[in-house]
Amino acid sequence: MDPLRLVAGNSRGLYLLMLIGALAFVVAGVFIVRQEPGANALVGWSSILFFGGCALVFVRQLLDSRPRIVLDQRGVFDRTLGIGVIPWRDIIGAELKSMQRNHFICLDLRNPEHWVGKLSPTQRKLVALNQRMGYSALNVNLSGVAADPHQVLEFIVKMAALHARD
Repeated sequence: MDPLRLVAGNSRGLYLLMLIGALAFVVAGVFIVRQEPGANALVGWSSILFFGGCALVFVRQLLDSRPRIVLDQRGVFDRTLGIGVIPWRDIIGAELKSMQRNHFICLDLRNPEHWVGKLSPTQRKLVALNQRMGYSALNVNLSGVAADPHQVLEFIVKMAALHARD
């Protein structure tokens, strides 16, 4: 393993577990539709449609083998942000935050407006909401990623410090 490169993809185990759970709710919905006439069938159909959609998303995530996060000599790449690589020289520091067992690396950037400007209008609204909740403008979302949040944070902090002189 390259000590100057950290690559993380989707957590297959997590998405498999969520797929099994979603399929269980689909089966429950089918059972309700078959057993309950009238208005109660609406609950069954809602379960089938919602959790069936979730199951499709989970299957897609299971089959997606692309790296979701790449930390290397160039900087931080988080595919979910859709803004490309954030160079180390633009990162001042980072902090690990968690909400309901979902981990985020909050990036402290030299010029956050530059990077936020690359986001879609919807993503910019989410950034404003994140900032009101105490997160930074850009965060590396580690939910559903097969990586240790503390290792990711340590890597980012070390590389940012190493390149602070650039």
